[in-house]
Amino acid sequence: MTRYYSEELLAEVTQKLVAEGKLTVEKLGELQGRAALTLQSVDALLVQESIVNEEDLLKAFAEASGIPFHHIGDFKIQQEAVDLVNAKIALRHRIVPIEVKEGVLTLAVNRVPNLTTVDGLRMVLDIGVDFVLCPETDVGRSLTHFYGLGAETIDQLIAEARAEEAKVQPEHETDIAVTTSETGMVRFINLIIAEAIKMDCTDIHIEPFEHTLRLRYRIDGILQEIPLPKGVEHLRNAVSSSVKIMGNMDIAEHRKPHDGRIKVTYGGRDFDLRVSILPTPWGETSCLRILNRGNTQIDLDQLGLSENQLPKIKQLIELPHGVILMTGPTGSGKTTTLYAILARLNKGGTKIITVEDPIEYQMQGVSQVQVYARIGLTFASVLRSILRHDPDVILIGEIRDSETADIAIRSSLTGHLVLSTLHTNDAPSAVTRLTDMGIEPYLISSCVEGIVAQRLVRRVCAHCNHPYEPPEEIVREIRDCYPDKIANARYIQGNGCPACGFTGYRGRSAINEVMMMTDPIRAMVVGRQPANLIKDQAIKEGMVTLRQDGWLRVLEGRTSVEEVLRVAGRLEE
Repeated sequence: MTRYYSEELLAEVTQKLVAEGKLTVEKLGELQGRAALTLQSVDALLVQESIVNEEDLLKAFAEASGIPFHHIGDFKIQQEAVDLVNAKIALRHRIVPIEVKEGVLTLAVNRVPNLTTVDGLRMVLDIGVDFVLCPETDVGRSLTHFYGLGAETIDQLIAEARAEEAKVQPEHETDIAVTTSETGMVRFINLIIAEAIKMDCTDIHIEPFEHTLRLRYRIDGILQEIPLPKGVEHLRNAVSSSVKIMGNMDIAEHRKPHDGRIKVTYGGRDFDLRVSILPTPWGETSCLRILNRGNTQIDLDQLGLSENQLPKIKQLIELPHGVILMTGPTGSGKTTTLYAILARLNKGGTKIITVEDPIEYQMQGVSQVQVYARIGLTFASVLRSILRHDPDVILIGEIRDSETADIAIRSSLTGHLVLSTLHTNDAPSAVTRLTDMGIEPYLISSCVEGIVAQRLVRRVCAHCNHPYEPPEEIVREIRDCYPDKIANARYIQGNGCPACGFTGYRGRSAINEVMMMTDPIRAMVVGRQPANLIKDQAIKEGMVTLRQDGWLRVLEGRTSVEEVLRVAGRLEE
């Protein structure tokens, strides 16, 4: 028989915790006295003050009450169940609908409900209810996912917006009024930013359309739509105006693009948000790029590079001079890997200067220069000046044009180790790209020491992964690449849970291909051989391709077959 929250149930649970040694009698007495003064419950104080682990407390309540304990990731949440509970009720009572079965609605809660709450829910929902106990993080993330970010404050904001609209009548169609109070809307924007940082998001996209307002976060390289509560479309103009206010931009100008910057502190860390505003027919769309302004120490050994690639990269960075190129699309982790290399090279006897746009990581002991094109401070102009500072290592954020490429190549001829990035699909294509920029093949052959192509694959979520069997043709390909490892293969996929935003993936891992510039390859470069022939020669010499390195990640149980095919499949088919 199910028991609901009462003083007797709480006493039974706390005595059980005392008997198990997780709580002392003295501490229990102190908490009971404080609970009486603050009108908080003893079980809430136990979790708030980290005296008892939340999961241990919920399991103790589950045993005493008969309400089972689960993680929400254990269930496949039914949309029809979510539709039965409106946002106000779900948020007020902190309940997540799970499933409807035989006329009973199962609800996830983060604490045992009392009998009054249970009776009230049965009456309001007009259906039988059952409960499962789940951790607060699971409940909170699920509420945001299914009911929208900021659902608890949206009604007030809409009421404020309509009140302001009644006062302000635009004279022309192109005039856009700020339709809400700054305080309430800025609070809503701060909530969007805080949730993005909490979810390790790199970009926030707020996009108005004719009848909707869409919010998307770029997490692990993939854009994920974040549900917003119903009625938020009434706040389209207010959202963009508030973002512009926070970024110190001109809120009266709605026809031109704007750029700004917002500084925020969250969780004791400082963040820079680079804000870009673009005008569209339905309002201004906002993109906020999140940059961590703190000092970051990145260890090359902790990047998770595979056993195929790490020794080759270490060999390259031990060279006294030459050019090392990182290639890949935007957002493939090139800068992070280069900074890990810089951290390895950053010693007392080494002078390091970087030229970047923007400076993404602050590194102690490294002279970092920010490019500012408006005043003529370009990559090429900075490079000419920094050579007079006699650096041992130069990092160029990106080779964008022939002038920068030429100076970078010639800098290596005078005894500097030059690190930079280039936008190409794979390592051999970097040679063709430099040739297209006008660099003579003999200079490329003599200066470039190695080219590293990189992509990021998403890791399968550790909380909801499960084994599965990939297609036979894929298994054969993996067996051909790694015959000695196939016996211990662990193929996994993710179900989707609150910890991973119901995507099945959480975090990313790099896959690489490293092309060393050997004598046969240098001869092919001088002979202007096409990239595909250079790639064939590099593979003959032992280069592990991006796809092959991805299969190693699959064998290790880090990522899925589908993720490798998404990131590297088309390159090598």
